[in-house]
Amino acid sequence: MVVTDVTARQVSESRNNNLLIRILSALAMIPPVLAATYMGAPYFNILIAAAVAAMAWEWCCIINDGRFNFEGWLLACGLVGSVIVASMGAYIHSFFALGLVGALLFGISEARRLTVNLPIHSQQMDQVVKPKRTLWMVVGGIYIGFPSLALIWIRSDWENGLLAVFWLLVLVWAADSGAYAAGRLIGGPKMAPKISPNKTWAGLGGCVIAAALAGGVIAHVADLENFMIAEALLVSALVGLISQGGDLVESAAKRHFNVKDSSHLIPGHGGVLDRVDALLAAIAAAALIGFSNRFALLS
Repeated sequence: MVVTDVTARQVSESRNNNLLIRILSALAMIPPVLAATYMGAPYFNILIAAAVAAMAWEWCCIINDGRFNFEGWLLACGLVGSVIVASMGAYIHSFFALGLVGALLFGISEARRLTVNLPIHSQQMDQVVKPKRTLWMVVGGIYIGFPSLALIWIRSDWENGLLAVFWLLVLVWAADSGAYAAGRLIGGPKMAPKISPNKTWAGLGGCVIAAALAGGVIAHVADLENFMIAEALLVSALVGLISQGGDLVESAAKRHFNVKDSSHLIPGHGGVLDRVDALLAAIAAAALIGFSNRFALLS
């Protein structure tokens, strides 16, 4: 009984300490992110460049058992280079550069696949030549690169770019909070137990509702011209729903390679990817919606 009480107390203290670390880390991160977002270029672009470099490193380490190899350098340099090109306003060229990086990684994957099939193939080569992992690097380039370049486009070129970025940040925060609250309070069937065991259908519902309310409030407060509350609620709910897909993509990669956190760059939170996985998917969805010019907040 005494041992049980001591163990329970230790677990409780550990959780409290971890929560304190998470709160302090968040308080340290939020002000510079909001400041860079508000000030725009070049501060916002530098923030994005630093984030994509960190995410490329984390993704490579997830895929390659903690090693940052040649493909990781190629991915990181390619992503940062694409961000620099996008910062110059050459958005089409930046996506072309991103595609070039993906093509190079795919070429490396094919070359490695052919090497595996050569007569000189050996078990030692198996430990070094892993073409499927290089294909995962291509996935990482798309997963990280497209939303990052789209975010620069949104912030720099949209009429309501600053508002749209803040809308995305608040919406994703609300969606995550709603999912967590509904999942804890309601529970119920698991949504994707093999990918993310803690996610429930109730949590997904809470995510959508919270995102819709948060997005609707921001759009209402902004007092946009030709504003329609029903449209704002619908678009916000849709983006919130899609944001959970970004979370599942990273969870699938970590589950596949038996990794718990993308890194330990952010005390109490894990890595950069662990913090922005849902945001990446939300940005991609918002960019596609904004490209269609059908929602006043995103134009």
